[in-house]
Amino acid sequence: MSLINLIGNVCIFGSLFSSLLGLILARKNFGLAKKLAYFNFFAMSLACLAMVYALLTNDFSVSYVAHVGAKETPRFFAAISLWSSLEGSILLWGFILSAYTALCTYTYRNEYPHLMPWVLITLFAIGIFFYIVLAIPANPFHDVFPVPTNGPGPNPLLQNHWLMAVHPPMLYLGYVGMSVPFAFATASMITGDFSNNWVNITRKWLLTAWMFLSIAIVLGGWWSYAVLGWGGYWAWDPVENASFMPWLTATPLLHSIMVQQKRGMLKNWNLSLILTTFLLTLLGTFLTRSGVLDSVHSFTESGIGVYFLIAIAAALMSSLALLIWKSSQFTSVGKLDSPWCRETTFLFANLLFVIFCFVVLLGTLYPLISEALRGIKVSVGEPFFNQMSIPLALAIILLMGIGVILPWGKTDKKYFWGKLKGPLVTALVAAPIVWGLGFKNGWVITTLSFSIFSLTTIVVDIFWEAKNQKSLIAIFKTKPRRYGGFIAHIGIIIIATGIAISSTYREEVQATLKINERLEIGPYTLSLQRLYAKQEPQRFEVIAQTYVTKRDKPIGIMEPKLNFYPTNREPVSTPAIRATFKDDLYLTLMAFDETGMTASLRAMVTPAVSWIWWGGGVIVAGALIGLFFSRAKPLRPEKPR
Repeated sequence: MSLINLIGNVCIFGSLFSSLLGLILARKNFGLAKKLAYFNFFAMSLACLAMVYALLTNDFSVSYVAHVGAKETPRFFAAISLWSSLEGSILLWGFILSAYTALCTYTYRNEYPHLMPWVLITLFAIGIFFYIVLAIPANPFHDVFPVPTNGPGPNPLLQNHWLMAVHPPMLYLGYVGMSVPFAFATASMITGDFSNNWVNITRKWLLTAWMFLSIAIVLGGWWSYAVLGWGGYWAWDPVENASFMPWLTATPLLHSIMVQQKRGMLKNWNLSLILTTFLLTLLGTFLTRSGVLDSVHSFTESGIGVYFLIAIAAALMSSLALLIWKSSQFTSVGKLDSPWCRETTFLFANLLFVIFCFVVLLGTLYPLISEALRGIKVSVGEPFFNQMSIPLALAIILLMGIGVILPWGKTDKKYFWGKLKGPLVTALVAAPIVWGLGFKNGWVITTLSFSIFSLTTIVVDIFWEAKNQKSLIAIFKTKPRRYGGFIAHIGIIIIATGIAISSTYREEVQATLKINERLEIGPYTLSLQRLYAKQEPQRFEVIAQTYVTKRDKPIGIMEPKLNFYPTNREPVSTPAIRATFKDDLYLTLMAFDETGMTASLRAMVTPAVSWIWWGGGVIVAGALIGLFFSRAKPLRPEKPR
């Protein structure tokens, strides 16, 4: 066995056995259990470093390197191919889980002595599952003999853009981060701590994981848009849905825990939401890595599917048993005083999010259900998802604005209508203006009107609060949770607007051009200048140099490419994109004549698509405000009830 394989296997099996030991000893010897958590982090860090070293040095005696490595692969893509295939991605997953476990242990090493042993037991139990998967069906540190002289390299789609370096880690940070709130919720049920401790402790952990998951979803859309060459960013692909579903349950949880903290309500509901969110992360991992569903993002069929099904079943049954056993003791002390209050809005929004999640889950799993029951694999496409999700999304956007207007607790209709009048008039006035600007589609007009309504309520609230405190920054310091949330809401409004406009008003044209021949689309004129080829270490590129003008004003040169990889039969397209705030010009090279005299180009003009990426940045800004701005009144630990 090579040295790298030896180090990797020792680290994996060391993490497995130390997690087993920690699970057994956590209640009796918490001090030792803490040290075992730190050891796991050290061991998994060393395993990841060993694999990165093997990838960078082309050590083909390591099975994972022989599977995804190649001497021709640029070193940047060689390093990030750690998560380009099944075994490496599970290794990264185990490392992130060990990091969360160690950080959680260190943060609360001297606090919550009644909860922390059970928190560690839960995190160790999750770790044991992943370390078993790493040790048996997905071990990346097997010896290869005879040692090959070269490897196939990563999947061409995964070495075609720098976003591959950030999208998967963000997704894993979001997925795995949900383990910490799940562990505290589980510990709270086991110990009979019926206070708000678990939500007070885990709010920032939940917000952090939610932020990473939000970043991953937006970056995934951007990656799809910039790499796949089809001009879109979301196709309701099963793997896209796998990342979206836990977001759809974590988002209402972030809101409903506020109801629990302020009014003592929705305790069982919040427990159900965090359990569902964690289970959906396991389900998403299963769908992504088992190969049971066809997806451009998924890995090939593997043997880990059975392991994940067992883990999902075990987590589901144990969670349900705990919830049923303890639910009667998590009694809500508060109640809805009026239909005209913020709690009611949050409750309705929660229900809409859960229905939304169920729709996505049903559409994603229906092919598997159909195949199991009827022997026929039926695909569910965009029409189903769009028809079902658009009304739900619009209702959520509307409730975002109503929730800002309504206060906590009892109020009356007169107060509500008084606050509603201004934003409602603004939205009604905006509708004909939107029509006059050329947006004739009914769904787009509704989306923009609802977005303007909610945006108005947020902006007015921020304005008056800033005026009262005489500083915009002060409101984020004194009420970071409220106004950080408002900033995140603005980001979601920007994304919703970008999706509505870009998906409805895209122009597309495809043509075969001779050299110096022109193609017009919207305000742009394209002229094919020349075709030329370039040999890169890992691929052969054919590039269509295209001169672009906009209303006869020169824009510059765009160069869409077709990339030919030795291990791939079909070429991989790299589109050329000219992005502006108003619209994107998207150019793809579809085919070319071997004489170099003609090329088939597909050109698209998509308005407002960049709003989606900017909206994602605004969401992150809002989450960071909620995480890092000081609190005016920090929450204190409660005594268990």
